[in-house]
Amino acid sequence: MPAFSKGLETVLHTALELANVRKHEFATLEHLLLALTEDEDANAVIDACNVDMKLLRDNLTGYIDNDLSGLVMDTDED
Repeated sequence: MPAFSKGLETVLHTALELANVRKHEFATLEHLLLALTEDEDANAVIDACNVDMKLLRDNLTGYIDNDLSGLVMDTDED
């Protein structure tokens, strides 16, 4: 089985951490895209597409924090 590159492994861990700090049950593509905005190589590709990185991050953060609130794990102990 092929191994992930160190960069990809870092991005995947970042995406999981972004989901975990929000207490989301699982990481979504939006968490992954937000993690990619923190990666230097991915930033170069995104920038080459003339994407406004700050706007992308702001919109993703707003979407994740507001529209994905249904992913928050129920931690109530019955």
